[in-house]
Amino acid sequence: MKYVLVGSGQFSEKSNFKEYAKKCKVIACDGGIDHCRKDNIVPDIMVGDFDSATNENYIYFKNMGVEEIKFPTHKDMTDMEIGMDLALQYGADEIYIFGGIGSRLDHSLGNVHLMCKSLKEGVKAFLINEDNTVTLVDKSIEINTHRGQTVSLIPLTTTVEGVTTVNLEYALNNATMTIGSTLGISNVATEDTISISVKNGILIVFLSQD
Repeated sequence: MKYVLVGSGQFSEKSNFKEYAKKCKVIACDGGIDHCRKDNIVPDIMVGDFDSATNENYIYFKNMGVEEIKFPTHKDMTDMEIGMDLALQYGADEIYIFGGIGSRLDHSLGNVHLMCKSLKEGVKAFLINEDNTVTLVDKSIEINTHRGQTVSLIPLTTTVEGVTTVNLEYALNNATMTIGSTLGISNVATEDTISISVKNGILIVFLSQD
């Protein structure tokens, strides 16, 4: 089953949130409730401390009978992490995160790191807004893209070894990438599908919509 997690970060219609939400189970993480109400999406579950969602929308979905899992404001994880844990617990095989990129850089970077949880479970996760799609790779991945799309690879771990790419303009063959280098920035897809493999470590993959 595919899951959408929606948080309070901003995204536009160009992100295709509604299209994903209609095909997946939806977990609204606190302020993500407001996005659901705006786009006429009824979440399957709403989670969090509900300190950033508008009370009107919270009551609206509560009255509709949407399942609610409430947490205290003072806790050791974000509402998005609660949603991620729940999706994995329910057997998600792919996870799409919307509202996870915003003005709070700490939350945005935290959501990139959060995808490590699903990666360890062998579950692909994608962090999406209208400008970027972000995912992680620790073994191999094939991604649908389009010719000319900007693709950037940035190490998440200190060193990433054995990086090999297919259908990128600046090909890497068994390369080693390290934190502190911009080697992987602004590559270009040469076909409508690319593949990336690594032997050791974790890469962040950015697909930019420029």
